[in-house]
Amino acid sequence: MPPRHRPSADEIADRISAYVYGNILTLAALVVLHTDEIERGVGLGIVVGTALSTFVAHAFSERLGAEARGSATASWRVVLADSTPILSSAAVPALLMLAGSMDWASPTVCLRLAEVWVVVRIGLSGFIVGRLQGRPVTLRTWIASVGLALVAVVIVGIKVALTH
Repeated sequence: MPPRHRPSADEIADRISAYVYGNILTLAALVVLHTDEIERGVGLGIVVGTALSTFVAHAFSERLGAEARGSATASWRVVLADSTPILSSAAVPALLMLAGSMDWASPTVCLRLAEVWVVVRIGLSGFIVGRLQGRPVTLRTWIASVGLALVAVVIVGIKVALTH
């Protein structure tokens, strides 16, 4: 088995960017859903479709950007790995949309849990960045994490207001 590739600082930054971007777009897809759409399975399709289309668009644009920079990280393997956090952002919300469509749980509860899950993931990005930079968790980390989640909610609000 070949040795495992350790991501560079640029790759880590790209993955964090994809993580936040994917979570924001997943949240934007969730906040416009209605209970009847979850019951009919449309919610699942919207969440999965948002994740897949964002993943493809992000990977494509990252590959072009890396090529334009003449970057050694322009390989599809690296670009796809750097874009994978977009897919992870929709995993739990998709499962919750499935649960709501199959009557395993209330569609309303599933939707609210999915929205909270994504906001918490966005807030956790402050802890992730701190850990990657070798910084201890402090009060500043907590404040920054709450701030990140609030900014993301505002961004989603702007996106929804301008596009729906």
